[in-house]
Amino acid sequence: MSGLVASPILAGPTAMVHLYGLIIGLSIVIGIDFFTKHNHTVPPHLKNPLILGTILCAIIGARTYHVIDQWSFYSQHLNLIPQTWNGGLGIFGGIIGAFIYILLFSIILKIPLLSITDSIVPILPLCQAVGRIGNFVNQENPVWWFEAILNLVLFFILRSNALKNYSSTALYLIGYGLIRFVTEFWRHDTWIIDTIKIGQIIAIMFIIIGLCLIPKNTLPPSKKP
Repeated sequence: MSGLVASPILAGPTAMVHLYGLIIGLSIVIGIDFFTKHNHTVPPHLKNPLILGTILCAIIGARTYHVIDQWSFYSQHLNLIPQTWNGGLGIFGGIIGAFIYILLFSIILKIPLLSITDSIVPILPLCQAVGRIGNFVNQENPVWWFEAILNLVLFFILRSNALKNYSSTALYLIGYGLIRFVTEFWRHDTWIIDTIKIGQIIAIMFIIIGLCLIPKNTLPPSKKP
């Protein structure tokens, strides 16, 4: 769900804008449904605060990432910064924003962090694949279809019984890190400082963190999502 330079905001038809929001909303509903069915850690009375807070922080993080990336445009159009329905969400920012909230949630309530994330990340690749259709609708990101296919492959890998004894969070970070590192080579709408693509730097960090977490199994096999 990376962004635009200026095109969807200023030129996208209204119908496309609404369809984009509908697609992103669908991906969120899919994620909520999965977590609700596979949560074995967060008490029922804390489920809604976790879900709502995670979604809010993910949206704020995703928009912040995109706005910083395209600051030369948004510095001249400050009124457009809140208009997320017009497109322009950086998935890396969304993941980081959601993680920060879940981390604080786990610390305050003394719930193991990975036990929460392992109940969420198995569905993320499917949500991201659905979200990539929104890029097509908004005429963003020429490699949306390639990343959508790779996300679907990662989704089925995470659902594989052969890997149920490994942390889903670790496998997701490694898998999605590899996907983004590769697809960044073909992207022209990505954040670049000098000749360095920030997305590839973050992707490498994801892979490293995932490799560090790979020995950890936070849920018994019968409880794995």
